[in-house]
Formats: sequence, structure tokens, C-alpha cells
Amino acid sequence: MHYYHSWQGDPIPPEDGFLHIELSRKPVPYHFARCFEGEIDSRTCQALALSSCRISCMVTDVVRGRIASHKLQRTVAGPCLRKLDTMSAILTRESRERAFLGHPMGILPVIPQSIRGMLISPSRVETMAHLTIGRTHHWVNLVLQQNGSRWMCVLADVG
Repeated sequence: MHYYHSWQGDPIPPEDGFLHIELSRKPVPYHFARCFEGEIDSRTCQALALSSCRISCMVTDVVRGRIASHKLQRTVAGPCLRKLDTMSAILTRESRERAFLGHPMGILPVIPQSIRGMLISPSRVETMAHLTIGRTHHWVNLVLQQNGSRWMCVLADVG
């Protein structure tokens, strides 16, 4: 998908690259499209892709009950953490009621496959991480908002 300058008809170039993540055997590709030009450089895009990847893996582990949500309070906003805790409680209850099936999201490690993002404004980015847990595919949608010099996750949807 290309976004065009309204005055020239030229596409705004996306940012593409690869992340080298310890959990993945191969580099994780990322692609960020833009709704605007400039202001966020390639280095910042790579940092946002890496942050999105790490947060996506960690919120998935919060939902699976593998890590406590308070460990993310520096990168994920409070209301978002409370929603993740609620989802974790629901999945934990479901796994207890159907113990013979195991946890609905499995027990194997979360492996990132790709990151896709849209730079909405100089202070807002929306990303989608494709993750696998064993042979099961999952997607995590995040919204990162810049607060001062820090980027905070203000929305996380784990599926």
C-alpha cells in the first residue's frame, strides 16, 4: 500500500529492515508505512520495531500467566495492563476448567515472525506483530504513544 503526497503524487517511502532477536532463529522482518514525511528517521523506526516486538512477546506472556504485568509498567500504560490482567484471569480460569486441554495459548515460547507498523503521526504508531507459539499463529496489535521522550504502549490486543 502506498501513501501519496497530495501535492506531487510520489509515494512516501516505507521503512523496512530486520531485527535480530534472541528468541528467533532467523532475523525478524519489519515494515513501517507512513502517513507523513520526515520527523521519524530510520533509526527510530528500527527502535520502535524492536520495542513493539519485545512488548508484543511480553504482553502475550502476561496473558498466558507466565510473567506478572507489573514488570511492564515502564512501557505499558496502567489501563492497558489492567485489561491484560483481566484476559489472563479469564484464560487461567478456562485452562483450569478444561485442564485436559492445557492452556489455550500453549506453554511453548513466543517466537516473533514479523512486525508491521503504521506511523500515524510523529507521536503515534500502530503495530501488528505476527508471533508463533509452537505451530499456532497469534497476532498482537499495539498502539505506541510518545509521552515526552518515552514511547508508551497505550493499547495491546492479544489474539
